[in-house]
Amino acid sequence: MSHILVTFENINLRFNMKLKYLIIPFISLTLTHACKQKQEHVIAIDVLLTLPQDVYTQAVELNKSVLQNNPDNFTLDAQHIPHITIMQAYVNESDLPEIEKVLVGLYKTIENETFLVDTLQYNKEKEESFASMGIEKSEALMRLHDQVIKVLEPFSVSNGTQESYVQNEDGTPIDDFTIAYVPKFISHHSYENYNPHISLGVADTSVLDSLETHKFHPTNFKAPTLALYHLGNYGTARKLLWESN
Repeated sequence: MSHILVTFENINLRFNMKLKYLIIPFISLTLTHACKQKQEHVIAIDVLLTLPQDVYTQAVELNKSVLQNNPDNFTLDAQHIPHITIMQAYVNESDLPEIEKVLVGLYKTIENETFLVDTLQYNKEKEESFASMGIEKSEALMRLHDQVIKVLEPFSVSNGTQESYVQNEDGTPIDDFTIAYVPKFISHHSYENYNPHISLGVADTSVLDSLETHKFHPTNFKAPTLALYHLGNYGTARKLLWESN
């Protein structure tokens, strides 16, 4: 009887030892995965077309006029470049190397295309309106828009926060509208809803009427580069992450 008892005790001991060696790696793996998830940083990005000097200058000058009327706007400058958004999204920062790889070569598809700034967009029915330089929705531009979404949508995440943006220099928080806008870009602002433009800010409609008559000029242009930027407040292009050669 004692021999049987000892045998059972030995079996139980060996089982517990095996269980111990199974549980410890499992716990370690679980903790490692949890730490990785906790440390993952989400950033807001903008895939965009940069502008040639004449269009860049016109956008900056129009923005200055908007600011004179309403100082509570973003300023277009070297730290907030005027641009044409192709797609915006939240992505994991750790995926940036892969994102850059899938963007390589896309600029070649529009390198020789001529685009058109064709209108000063604003709501003439209101006393105050957001204004932008509208870009013609050419086949080449829409094709690029579709291609960028196709390669980047697999990297898109929805859990962006204040910390996902380049922070404001004055310490004020990122605007709630901006935070809510980015994750809805594909579903609400793409394809048939895509409105290619160069943002200028909000001003009195009377001021915008004058700008349309005296300062805005429709312009044909070629885009110098396709670029990837880290977004700031109001969807401004703040930090260059990648640019086509």
